[in-house]
Parts: sequence; C-alpha cells; structure tokens
Amino acid sequence: MIDNLLSLLFIVGLMLVAVPPITYLERKVLGHMQQRPGPMVVGFHGILQPLADAIKLIFKEDIIPKGSDKFLFILAPSFGVFAALLAASVVPIGFIHAVEMKSALFFVMAMSSISIYALILAGYASNDKYSFLAGMRAAAQVLGFELPMGFAIMAVVILMGSFDFTEIVKWQQEHGWGILYQPVAFVIFLIMMIAEIGRPPFDLPEGESELVGGFHTEYSGMRFASFFFGEYINIIVISLVVTLLFFGGWSGPFVDKFPVLGVVYHLLKAGFFVFLTFWLRATFPRYRFDQMLPIMWKTMLPLAIVNVFIAALEGFFLS
Repeated sequence: MIDNLLSLLFIVGLMLVAVPPITYLERKVLGHMQQRPGPMVVGFHGILQPLADAIKLIFKEDIIPKGSDKFLFILAPSFGVFAALLAASVVPIGFIHAVEMKSALFFVMAMSSISIYALILAGYASNDKYSFLAGMRAAAQVLGFELPMGFAIMAVVILMGSFDFTEIVKWQQEHGWGILYQPVAFVIFLIMMIAEIGRPPFDLPEGESELVGGFHTEYSGMRFASFFFGEYINIIVISLVVTLLFFGGWSGPFVDKFPVLGVVYHLLKAGFFVFLTFWLRATFPRYRFDQMLPIMWKTMLPLAIVNVFIAALEGFFLS
C-alpha cells in the first residue's frame, strides 16, 4: 500500500514538474526549426522563461465574464487537469506502478476522452460566440477520432490479448515490438491521439485566425494556464502509452539485472514522441475544419476496421 502511494506521488509529481521544462523545450525546438533562437532573455538561453511565465500568470487578474455560467467556467480548467492526472496514475513507468489495473488501457482512453469536456464546458460557459464555436469544434472532433482510435486499440488488444499494460509489454518481450505486427494501428493511434489532445495540426478548437483564441478566449491567469497543464500532461501520458503498446515499453538490454534501466528506457522512448509533437507543430499547417472530419470518417475509420481483421488473423497464426 505504501509502495503504491509513493509510486502514485512520484508519477503525479513527475507529470506536474515536467510541464514547465517541456514548454521551454518546445519553444526552443520550434525556434531552431524555424531558424530563430527561441527564448533567450530570462536566464542562460532563456532557461528561466517558464518561471517568469508562471509568476506572470499567478499575478494576472482573474476575470470571469459577465453573463457566464460561473460554476462551469471555474470547473472547466481543473476538469482537464484532473482527468489527465487520473490517466497518468494507471500508466506504469518501468517498475513503477502506482495503480495496477487489468483494464488500465481502457481507463486511460476513457480519461483522455473525458478531458475533451474541459474544452466543451469552457466554450459553453464563457458566454462568448467564439468560445462556443470552439467548444462545438471540440465536440465534433470527439465524434470523428474516437471510433478510429478505438478500433486501433482493439487491434492491439486482439493481438496481445489484454488491456493490462504489463501483459502487453510481456507479450512484446516474447514476440517483438508491437509496431512490427501492427504498423497501421500505430499510425492511426498516433494521429488520432494527437487530434484528441488538440495538438497541431488538429488544434481547431483554438484557431486564432478564425476564433480569436478559441475555447480559452475569456480565460486569464492560472485558469488559462490550467488548460495547457492538462494538454502537456496528456502529451506525456500519450507518449508513454504509445511506447507501451508499440515499442516494448520499459523492455531493453539488462533490465532484468538493473530494473532502473527500464524507467530510463521508457522515458527515453516517450521523450522521442514528446519531441515528435513539437516537430509536427513546426511542420504542418492547421487543417481546416471541413478537411479534418473527412480524414477521420472516410480514411481512418475504414482503414482501422480492416486492420482489426488483420490483427485477428495475426493473433490466430501466433497462438
């Protein structure tokens, strides 16, 4: 019990502490990819910029618009962070298991889906037409990407026979990384998860050129920052989950002798996918709303359904 509690505190603390450095790294990576230096003023090469941003956001005036639904307006930002931390609590990092669940993968997907309601509630509660339109966009995205992502997950579950991350990693230790058997599921899952957390090029609920700022137009101070805390925690969780499903999780050389290496391997693999989200943001322009839904319904969904049958055949021949 104490071990589980300490593991839970470690994972939740890691998620919260990791967000400021990740925001700094994203800005530096984007800067160098676009031939500019990124943050350079506060501290050596701008390394204290996240601290300066935190101080600024803490002391900014907290404004609640007149005519808004105050309860939902206050609830929405914390809702996203809470759902993201719940998802993180069941994701093992190497030998560190905070909450062991046989259906951990299902739980993570459920919490990731629930986190989108933070955007919908913020858009509805703000009493602002741009925020409301952004909330409706978020709702439409949920309808678009949940089905392809669900079928991609089912392909992995059918092949490996479990929703338990530990069992999924054990299967890959015996048969090889999941991406070797399910490359299509990997591509679909990765694209749909990026869409789910609203990262570019699928950041339609916060399109500045059409919606001013989108769902967070009326937010300021720490409520504004809470949305991005939830987003970056989700990026970390998704990166950890992708490595568990398709890249062997914490498995690697000498893990049996030195379990701490499993934590290192897992974080390094996940770190690549965190970097990938930065790379995508720097590379692709935002999709138009009328472009996004056909991609999900007409391309990803049929491909994901066909892939489920392929996974069933692979499972039959491997059993």
